Amino acid sequence: MVLNLHLGAHKTATTHLQLSLRMAQHELRDNGVFYADPAIVRGDNFPLIQGLNAPPGQRDAERLAARRFHHLREMYPWLLCSDENFLGGTHRDVMFGRRGEIYPQGAQRLRKLLRMAGGGPATLFLSVREPASFNASAFSLQLILGNELMAEDYMAGRDPTSLNWTGLVRRLLSIEGAARIVVWRYEDYPRLRGRILRRMLPPHLARQVPDPAPVNEGMSQPAYEWLAEQAMTQTDADLRQLAAKARERFPRSAGHAPMRPFRPEEHQRSQAGYEADLDRLRQMPRVEFLEPRASAAPV
Repeated sequence: MVLNLHLGAHKTATTHLQLSLRMAQHELRDNGVFYADPAIVRGDNFPLIQGLNAPPGQRDAERLAARRFHHLREMYPWLLCSDENFLGGTHRDVMFGRRGEIYPQGAQRLRKLLRMAGGGPATLFLSVREPASFNASAFSLQLILGNELMAEDYMAGRDPTSLNWTGLVRRLLSIEGAARIVVWRYEDYPRLRGRILRRMLPPHLARQVPDPAPVNEGMSQPAYEWLAEQAMTQTDADLRQLAAKARERFPRSAGHAPMRPFRPEEHQRSQAGYEADLDRLRQMPRVEFLEPRASAAPV
């Protein structure tokens, strides 16, 4: 039985990949692959996320999810589960630890997830992203949700250039049942999408997964500037509603530049640190690092 877990780091094209797979879910099931994405694992019938979020001592959701997993493993030879909240949420106090580590509870949550799944071996799938760009996009999401306004408050003293993906991967692979992990750069996703799907699915089914239009447009720089100005003058305004108006006025799809809350030199330092981090990832045992071939075209 194959168990594949797409850990779906936030802001790494996770939603696009999930939507692609959801569009093919019936054909996948007809061919022995059960695909469970947020529409399923956040529901009452298969409460994986509820089980992960439940405090100690409250295990009803965990038990129900475990029973559902057991039933699915008897019915399907191939399970693929995907959710960006498997590792944690997007709030700054959840996404980042006190020392700035990404998804500080990620390993503990994976251990609990594998327990609900009935154990491994499981292949993990994870996309990584350049730190400053990742932090900017995560901040953009919190703006859209109405939870944040100023980048310095969101960062809370964290260096936007120092995000250690190697540390996260090491913690995840330390969990019993985590057999291996497939990693790729978010920046390479369009060129690697076909190969990613061939790792997640039986290869002959990967070509049946459609490629929908991009989703989840972020905040543009003019939208952020307008939002900040309005929020300063309308102190009682609903930030979420203001953010929606800002995105409508200055959409990325109209050619407005993406929001850049960090200085150019910080992005340069971030890129250099990212390359060093990727080199360490490439050398790690049980890591398959996907990279575009020299002549590869988008799939």
